[in-house]
Amino acid sequence: MIQYLITAVIDIVVGILAYSKKNNPAAKALALTVFSLGLWSLELYLLTVIKNIDLLNILFHVTRWGMFFIPSAFAFLTWRLVGSRSQKFKKFVVIPGFFVSTALSLVNFFILPSTLKEVDGGFLPSVDITYYIFLINFIWCFVGSIAIVFTSYNSSPYREKQRLKWLLITLFASFIGGSLGLYSMPSEFYLSRFVGSITNIVFVVLLFYATIQHNLMDFRFALSIGLSKAILLGFFVWLYFVVTSVVGDHTESNGGILFLLVFVVLILETYPRLLKLILPNAKKILVKNGYDFDQVKAETEYDLKNSISFSMMQEVMDHLLLKTIKLNSYKILMVQHDNSALNNENIYYQNGFPFGMIAEDNHLLTYCALQTQLIMTDEMPEVLQNEMKKHNASLCFPVFSENKVLAIVLVGNPVNFSYYRYEDLKIFEWLKSELGQVLSRLIRLNYMQEQLGEAKKTLSMLSLMNHYHHDIKVPFAIIDGVVSNDVYDRDKQRNIVLEQVERGSRLIATMASILGGKHKRRIQPCALESLVQDCIYLFEKSFDKVEYELGGTPKIRGDAEDLKILFINLIKNAAEARRSNDDLVLHVKSWMENGNVFFSIQDNGTGMSEQQLANLWEPGVSAKKFGNGIGMQAIKRIVDEHNARIEVKSTLEKGSEFILCFFAAQIEPEDSPNESTKDELAERRASYLAEKRSNQ
Repeated sequence: MIQYLITAVIDIVVGILAYSKKNNPAAKALALTVFSLGLWSLELYLLTVIKNIDLLNILFHVTRWGMFFIPSAFAFLTWRLVGSRSQKFKKFVVIPGFFVSTALSLVNFFILPSTLKEVDGGFLPSVDITYYIFLINFIWCFVGSIAIVFTSYNSSPYREKQRLKWLLITLFASFIGGSLGLYSMPSEFYLSRFVGSITNIVFVVLLFYATIQHNLMDFRFALSIGLSKAILLGFFVWLYFVVTSVVGDHTESNGGILFLLVFVVLILETYPRLLKLILPNAKKILVKNGYDFDQVKAETEYDLKNSISFSMMQEVMDHLLLKTIKLNSYKILMVQHDNSALNNENIYYQNGFPFGMIAEDNHLLTYCALQTQLIMTDEMPEVLQNEMKKHNASLCFPVFSENKVLAIVLVGNPVNFSYYRYEDLKIFEWLKSELGQVLSRLIRLNYMQEQLGEAKKTLSMLSLMNHYHHDIKVPFAIIDGVVSNDVYDRDKQRNIVLEQVERGSRLIATMASILGGKHKRRIQPCALESLVQDCIYLFEKSFDKVEYELGGTPKIRGDAEDLKILFINLIKNAAEARRSNDDLVLHVKSWMENGNVFFSIQDNGTGMSEQQLANLWEPGVSAKKFGNGIGMQAIKRIVDEHNARIEVKSTLEKGSEFILCFFAAQIEPEDSPNESTKDELAERRASYLAEKRSNQ
């Protein structure tokens, strides 16, 4: 029968595929087994096709070697698949099995050849002493193989159980099929397709998935691929009949033949392209939670190469491991090395789960670093198994960079399966080699960003020093004005000088603490109306008139010294905006609106143009002729630090108005204790001004 020849060819192809795995001893054993099955199929083909008994006798006894070596090949394959651990199995099953197989082959060919008898379907070998010896060897090898696999299954780790389970299924199926074949050998049923081709193909498929693929690929996955190809091929066959029905008998004209040749060429060109296009999704026809390895790998590789931060990498890993493979969790534990670039915990913990750190001398890290393959939890020592369970992990693998362990990846359990599929393990193996360069690059980028941040911090500190350099001149300018002009009595002069000396001392101390990295703003309840009046008191001789429209606003939480600098700069700018031959009037207003505190400081001075107003907060830009803009920068800094808002309205030759808004969140509750933080000097001076206004 032609089926036997096709089966023999398939066996040979599978055997070649298995033998191509040269670094895998089990693959070589599989190749020997499949080649033996192929010779047996070829024997059945010859028994049903060749009628010349003399020629058949020679070919039959040559090809019969395949049947003789099937039991011992199965035993040898089983021994390899269980890790070649049992020397007793090798000594009492594998070696005797090969000895008997070799002896039967030689004796049957040279000394006691079997006789063939003719039946309706071909020729059958007679039942003789060779048959019974082979039967004993068959039972001995298969029973021993089943026993050793069953024993190994009970004591093997989780990953091995998946492979050994299918090996047991294969051995049982092979034993039942082989027993059926041996039992039917005296009858014509032995030559039927059920004994030969069908059972042979089933055995080969089971063997192939149980060994080379470790049977971790879902069988439905392979079936989905075949179904997709069959559907596409069926479509082209249907299309062929449609075309031939339209063209008619293509043998009647050269044009018809040419048309059909073109059609066939188009099919040959289109089929692989369409298959490549639809296969990623078609693979999921029967696999609910499947995915295409090549497509997922390509997409993940692209996304990882374009990740420029740990947060971007986490998004990629979340999509791959949690959404595509559908694991319940994973962790990436970065190793703490002596290199400071690897020890910044903010690199990892700022992104939260799943990044973490692990000490370089940790036992789990030491164990993982010595392994060359993926490590299952149940393959580890008991102590490490407990540590893996704390992380809810069932598998881990190290990530190397420049021959140094950079991290270990802990992988949780699959959500929809009780085991990792073959494609899952391929992804993990790929990640093991891919993540090293990704993590190394991200650490370098993060280190560079930190250095850039330090540089920005230094520039910011220098800018802040410029602000304080400008601010520190204000108290001395006030002292100089008070002392050089005899406009205040001695008590007033003394109060002003002492306060400005104190303010200057605080500013100098603040500058020193900033340079030392220890500066902290002093947040306290501040009475803004008192602070404003206190600051105006220092410049009251600079204005012809000061108008107040105070609404009794509540205190806000802020830094009183910074707020004084803010108001002094605003009032000082207003004092310097006097127009020639015109009185300078300052209008101060405070009010509440929508729960927020508002302050307005308005003058009728020179004002600003639209261009000056647009560039008001730019560094180095000033509306004054010889100004440097530092004062406005100080105002903006203090406003931002108090989470406030400032609005400026100005018109040339009409004046400017600065409106401050302190939001409700900054307002100090009325029942909070704040007596110890009162600015008594400012409040006393505010009372003095109020009394002075009432007497005028």
